[in-house]
Parts: sequence; structure tokens; C-alpha cells
Amino acid sequence: MLPRCVALCTRKRKRIMKKIAIAVATVLAGGVISNVALADTYMGGKVGYNSLNDACYLNEPCDDDSFAASMHLGYSFNKYVAAEYGVDYLGDFTANFKKPGLNTVDGDLWALTLAPKFNLPLTDSWNLFAKVGAAYMMAGDEKDFVPTGSLGAEYQINYNWSLRAEYQRYQDMSDDVIEDMDSDFFGIGFNYKFGSEPVVQEKAVEEVVEARPATRIVDHVYPAQTTATVQFDLESAEVKDASNLSGTVDLMNTYPQAQVEITGYSDTTGSAAYNKQLTEKRAKAVADEFQAKGIAAERMTVKGMGEANPVASNETRQGRQMNRRVEVVVPAFEYQTTEN
Repeated sequence: MLPRCVALCTRKRKRIMKKIAIAVATVLAGGVISNVALADTYMGGKVGYNSLNDACYLNEPCDDDSFAASMHLGYSFNKYVAAEYGVDYLGDFTANFKKPGLNTVDGDLWALTLAPKFNLPLTDSWNLFAKVGAAYMMAGDEKDFVPTGSLGAEYQINYNWSLRAEYQRYQDMSDDVIEDMDSDFFGIGFNYKFGSEPVVQEKAVEEVVEARPATRIVDHVYPAQTTATVQFDLESAEVKDASNLSGTVDLMNTYPQAQVEITGYSDTTGSAAYNKQLTEKRAKAVADEFQAKGIAAERMTVKGMGEANPVASNETRQGRQMNRRVEVVVPAFEYQTTEN
């Protein structure tokens, strides 16, 4: 009764494992196919050591550890989840079992695995991962679907290459002879990611040109005006105080197009000829003051008018003082300004 129950339980477990494997394969393969255009695919391999558990009922003949190697193909859905299909060579071994009697199995052990891979990035270079899925194991005529799981770590060398260390467990392989045999695979290897690192294009910084209001040129006319009057002593052409010429100098410096007329006058003391010469000297003395302050001679018109154009009566002392003068006149001129 007990052997029959064990057989029924074994067959039931196999049917369940097959359904799980088919479901996992359908989901993962469907995801890969549906995203093949955008696939982030990688492949890799590893070599190492495989050890069998519960593989030897008797100590002889028994060889339950061996060199092992594997290849895998993977697809990354994102940096946390991937799917991997693996072909694992788990070595050449000799084992014996008491099912149904004492039997020996001698040969190579293979496994085809399909499992989701869950990543835990620690840094830009280091990643821990775990896999839980299904494996189809083959040893000669012995075959079985079994659960499999693994733990591992990866070190990213560059965009394409990474190193990998992994421990993988295959749980409870059973068939006609083999009964509840486990397999532990310790391996180190590599991953190669297809494609090339995306080129990060720097976003062009658009220069912000500050909007400036439109400008226009406006024409103006500076009106003619007498800007200074210099008084002189009787029969003198000496300029005693030139301070009142500074305003005219500033105006001439501000407007390079401005000209200045310097005209000398006298009272009626003395002859007309003498007074004419004296007023020319007085005008020349004022012109010299302008030149000393940086005003070019070609911008000045200098003349003496003698007794002409009195501004007061020559019959009084005060009136004669007012008539002994040089008038500084800036004629009207045009200039332009820029306005918004």
C-alpha cells in the first residue's frame, strides 16, 4: 500500500511541476516576444563545480561531484526584473539507487532552466540577484521537471560586460531509477549585453536674447545763445577772470558740431581805429583761453567790432565799463539723439 501511495504522489508532483514550467515558459517567452523590438538582451556562461545530494544509496559505485558549465540567454524588462533561459551541463556522475531495486545510473546530467531573475542593485557596479523557476533535468533515460532557484552577485565592468558568481539548486529529481536527487551548482562566469551604450545628447542651450525696444533717431536744433560775456579794464586786453567761460567749454565738448563766435567791443574812449584794434586783441585773448581749455581754433570765429553795438550809454562811467566787453555766442546748430 505504501509503495503505491509513493508512486501516486510522485506522478502527481511531476504533473504539477510540468504545469508550473509550462506556465512560467508561456509568461516569460510571451513577454520576450512581445517586446523583441525593444529587447534588452544579454547572454553569458559560467563554469564551476556541481555536487549531487541523495545520489548514492551505497558508497560504491559512487561519484557524485563533477566539473560543470552552463550557458544562458536573458532579457531585461527593467533594472529589477529579467528572464533567463539556461542550458546547464551538470557533469558526469555515477550514482546508485534502491528504486525499484539496486540500480546504477552512470552518465552526464543536463538541465534546461527557465526562470525570472530579480535584481537588487547596490551601486552602479554591484548587483545582487535571485532566481526561482523550473528546470527539465536529463540523465540518460531519466528525466524530470524540478523546481530550481539561485542566488548570485554581478559586477559591471562596462556597458557590455559583467562578471557573475552564482549558486543554483535543483530540487528532488525523480524518475524510474533516480529518486529525490538534488543538485548544487557553484559557478563563476560572465554576462555580455548586446547593443551599445546610449549616447546622451546634450540639450542645446538656447541663448535668451533680451528684447530691446525699437530705437529711432531724432533731429534737434540747438538755439543760438550768448553763453558768456567777459569785461575788460580801460585800454586793457587782459582777461582777469575766465571762470565764466567753463559753461561754453562744456557745451563745446558735449556737442562737437557746435561753433563759437567771439566778438570784442569797446567804449568811445580813444579813436575809432585804436578801439577797433583793441577789440580784436580782446577777442583774441578770449580765444586763447578757449584754446588753453582744449577747444580747436577752427571751431572759433574771432573778430573786433570797435565801438559798435553798445549795450549802455558811453556818457557814464558805468555805461562805458559795460561796453568794454567780449561776447561769446554759440550759433544755432543741428544735432541728433537716439530715443526708444
